[in-house]
Formats: sequence, C-alpha cells, structure tokens
Amino acid sequence: QYEIASGGVSSLPPEDESEHKLSSHEGEEFIVCVKGRVAVTYGPEKVVLEQGDSIYYNSVVPHCVACEGDEPAAIYAVLYFPE
Repeated sequence: QYEIASGGVSSLPPEDESEHKLSSHEGEEFIVCVKGRVAVTYGPEKVVLEQGDSIYYNSVVPHCVACEGDEPAAIYAVLYFPE
C-alpha cells in the first residue's frame, strides 16, 4: 500500500520573529532549504537550515518554518497527511 504525500517549493519572505506562529497537525514533513536561511522551530528547539540542509519531523509536535534573517529564503517541502 502506498501513502499519498504532496510537495512543492515555497518562498519565505523575511518577517519579524513575533509573527512566527507554531502550528500542529497530523502527519509528517520533510523540508529542504533551497535558498537562504530557514529557521525551524520544533517544540522548544530552534534549528537554522542553510542551503542544502534538510529536516524531517512529526508534525503533531508544534512547529514553525520561517525565513531567518533579512534575505528571502525558499524551501522544498514534502508533507504527508494520514487519511
């Protein structure tokens, strides 16, 4: 049996860190930083991805993916949502 996942490139413009909101939902996410720097907050931890870095996580844990710094960033994200 195969599971369905969706993927695509998303642009992340610079924004004030106060605008970063944690979200939580069923599923899993795989994120690749393809441009700039990307801050991934996962529960109480924050990781900064550089171009070429990736992260995989259970999206039930509250998380946020945002641009880090003053230059725009971009990610390739694959998201899996259970049926």
